[in-house]
Parts: sequence; C-alpha cells; structure tokens
Amino acid sequence: MTETKLPPVVRGEIQPWTDDQPTGGPALVGLLADLLPPKAGRVLVAGPHDAAVLELVAGRSGDVTVLLRSVSDAEALRGGRHTVVAGALDGLADQRPEPYHVVIAADGLDRLLGPDSPALDWPERAALLRGLAAPGALVVIGVENGFSITALLDQRPLKDRYGDDEWRPLRDDPRRPSSAAQLEAALGTSTRRYAWFGHTLLDSGALARTAWGLPGVGIALAGLAAEAERTPVLAPVTDAAEAAARAGMLDAVAPRWLVVLGEGGPAHTAYTPSGAVDLRADGWRFGDRLVPDTESAETVLFRLAAAEDVPGFRAYAAKLSDGAFFDEVHDFVSISDGDVPLAAAWIRFRDRLIGGHRRHPWPPWMADGDDLVTMWLAMSGVEATPEILARGREIAGVEQRPDLLSALADAEAARTTVAEQAGHIFGLERTMRFRDQQLRTREQQLRTMRDEMRRLRGGRAVRAAQLAGRVARMRDPKQLAGALKRRAKAFLRR
Repeated sequence: MTETKLPPVVRGEIQPWTDDQPTGGPALVGLLADLLPPKAGRVLVAGPHDAAVLELVAGRSGDVTVLLRSVSDAEALRGGRHTVVAGALDGLADQRPEPYHVVIAADGLDRLLGPDSPALDWPERAALLRGLAAPGALVVIGVENGFSITALLDQRPLKDRYGDDEWRPLRDDPRRPSSAAQLEAALGTSTRRYAWFGHTLLDSGALARTAWGLPGVGIALAGLAAEAERTPVLAPVTDAAEAAARAGMLDAVAPRWLVVLGEGGPAHTAYTPSGAVDLRADGWRFGDRLVPDTESAETVLFRLAAAEDVPGFRAYAAKLSDGAFFDEVHDFVSISDGDVPLAAAWIRFRDRLIGGHRRHPWPPWMADGDDLVTMWLAMSGVEATPEILARGREIAGVEQRPDLLSALADAEAARTTVAEQAGHIFGLERTMRFRDQQLRTREQQLRTMRDEMRRLRGGRAVRAAQLAGRVARMRDPKQLAGALKRRAKAFLRR
C-alpha cells in the first residue's frame, strides 16, 4: 500500500475548508511574466492563485513555495513543480525560512490567516509578508478597495458579500487602507501601482491622465463591466464610472489595486484578456493597431443623440464606413474588416443607448427590434440584411443584466404608458357615451314623430279628406246618394 504524503503544515491550517475563486487571469499572468526575471531565485506565492500563475512562477524558478491556509486546497496542488505549505502567514513566519527573492500575494492579505492567528491588522500582515522577503526583493500585493464603484453599488448587505473570504471582521480594521494615499502611507512609496478592473490591469498613472471618452477609460470600463457581471448591482456601473472619469477619480474607485514593490522587469501600460496595451505619444497601441488618444465614436454619437442633432449624427455615422469604432465598454472594433463588425458595434451602441435610458431623437417604437440599427447602418452606407444583423448580434453578445435603477426606470416608463393609455381609453369611452346619447335622442325623436303621424291619421279632418276622396271617385248618382245616406246614419248613431 502506497503511503499518502501530506503537504508540510505550519501553524494556522484550516480543515475542512476551501478558499474558492483563486486569483489569476490573463492580465495578471501577463504582468507577472514581464515583472519576473528569467531566473527568479526563491519565490513565495502567498494565498490562493490559479494554475496559470503557478505554472508561470514555476517556469521562472526551481524553488517555489505556495502557502495555503486550507489543507484540502494544499493537497489538491501536490505533485507540481512547487512546494505546498498548509498554514497561515504568521505560522510560516515563525519557521523563519530563508528570505525569498520574489513574494507574490496578488490575492491580497485577507485569506492568509488561520484560526490560531493573532488579530493582526492590515499593516501588521503587510509587514509580516514583507519580512519574509530579501532586501530589494520583488513584492506584489493585491489590495481590495472598499470605496470601489462595484462595492458602492452592491445591492447585497455587507454581511453577505464576502462569505468564506471573511470569517473574521477584517474590513472593520481602522488601519485598513481604503484609498491610494492610505496605501502609499501603509507600504511606502511603491515602484508601480495598477488599478485592477476585473480582468484588466491599468497603470494608475496613465489612468489619472486620461478622461471620459478616451481609450484609457474604455479599457478600464471593459474590465469594470466584467467585474460587475459577478456582482448584483443597484445601477449600471458605467453611469457611476462616467462621473468618476469626468472628475479624474477613476483610479480611486477601482475594485482593487495591485502594488509592485522593488525592482522588476519593464511592464506595459495595461493588460487585458486580449493582450498588453501601451500608451505612446501617438496613441494607444492595441497589438498591431494604433488607436488615437481621442474621443471614441460612441462618446461623440451619444452627445449628438442627446442634442437631437440628427443631421450631425448622420454625417458622423457616414464616416464610420472605414476606420475604427471604439466604445466605452468593449474592445477595439475595426470597421474596415467588413460590414458585420460595424453591425455589431451599432447593436452594442443601441443597447447602451436604449438600455441606459439616454436621450435620443427617435420614437420609442423604434427601440424594439432592429429598426434603429438598420437605420444607422444605412447612414454608414451598409444595407442591413438579415444575415448581417444575425451575425452582428452573435459578435455583439449583448445581454442586459437586471439592476434596480433600470427596473425603476422601466417601471416609470410603464406607468407613463399606462397613464397615456388610460387617457386614450377615457377619451374613447367619452366619445362612445356622447354617441350613445345622440342615438337615444334620435330614437326618441323618431318615436314622437310616429305618434304624431298616428294621431293625424285618426283625426276628423283626415277622415273627411278620405271621404271626399272616395266620393270624388264615385260617378253613379244613385251610388253616391246611398253612400251619403249610410254615412249620415253612421254619423247620427255616434
């Protein structure tokens, strides 16, 4: 029988327990690939990170330690190119291991404590982690932002937001950094800081220099939309993000930050699921494509629609037949690739225009179906065939997620429609009452006329006229005398 070898254990391990949703993603892997040297020396990965992060680190170093407080999570990682230690951060520190040249805690400092750990506040945990690093080591720490847009719009109560992530009230810590300034005070002057928007990392310095409608904000909102998909929100995050971007505070309301301490390799301006992005003097470089650092087409079209400037809207739409369409939520779209990408861009624009209850000059009945998209494609010189629209919908991938603000707006629109329909019904009912009264009046008039005719027909004058008429038709004197005699007798008997 083969003996099962358990992972090394230090004080603070938890069992049974699991820390789900480990930190990772293409953006984090891309940044770490640039930061880590080819030969990283001793590396510590503290907290739950996904397999792609661990594979990258193991490829740069032959001495990798992964610290997990869950014994079951540690057992699941056995057999890789790394040493797995089950326990808490303070338990590992008590072992006084040889200093590490690279320390990665992108998951943050919250899921590093065990039941036997002392009540360490955030700065104490950060000091304990940095104490495991060698002088001048590369240290990467993830920090949650409690003032983020998604946190402010989260419709769940505080006690229901974190689950197993918080089995002790860490977010009641008064020394927990909640802003970039507090983060700088807690960690000192950091070499680099990245705003972490869901699946996107964006250099905080570059983000502070961008503005609403520019590609930098579009990159951030693409990640923010992905982050909001995992959170039941009260209102669309893009509305709050627009206000933050106009105030130059988008970095301050990012869901998380990633702080890089110490020296590391050169990095790009941003990291997205589709690759790295660089901000240069001539614009933003998306792979092989360059996007000027100017307002997106969507921003300009929103402004023209709100102003009800249909001629201006039509003229701008005509320019999109060749070039680029970059919206505030989705990635770069090349219009020169064909008519289908343009249809997908217009479909996303329709969804953001109508779904966001934005002002526009077109009648409400055009909002349903493809009427607006068909019209806009015609403005761009494209005939909207069923095949183009169907393929565009597939690429656009538009899906409305319910939120309280949209529900309230839809309810208000429904109330307005009900009031308008009720007024229309009231007008029809009043018209029907008027016509019914007219019909009853005419019927009464006809009955009166019929009664008068019957009275006239039964009067003496009418009977005398009828008698005179019959007398006039008689030509025989004897017959006339007999008739007069009979009439006279009949009259006398009355």
